[in-house]
Amino acid sequence: MRVRRRFDFEAAHRLPEHPGKCRRLHGHSYALVVTVEGPIDPQSGMVLDFAELKRIVKREIVEQVDHRCLNEIIDNPTAEVVAKWSWERLAAHLPGLVEIELRETDRCSAIYRGE
Repeated sequence: MRVRRRFDFEAAHRLPEHPGKCRRLHGHSYALVVTVEGPIDPQSGMVLDFAELKRIVKREIVEQVDHRCLNEIIDNPTAEVVAKWSWERLAAHLPGLVEIELRETDRCSAIYRGE
């Protein structure tokens, strides 16, 4: 069974290696979707309590990046790099982590499923 939760945050970045306008400082209303897989616990009826998922992701990701310039935290913070960075911060805290999706816009996202 898979469960997922979406987290929203605001952040700015610039892509120093980008040949176009994204080289300049700009911002996004990001959505981070975290997916965890596991068996349904027979006692609780859950894979993972959504409140616990929220607590972990807020602490490890959202509180670190919300209303920040991502370049202060991550070199070349493309959607792909930020998705992988998020995975690396969450994997030890979320057994069963199977997917991170980072949406920069409604039309553009990066999905990371680990190595």
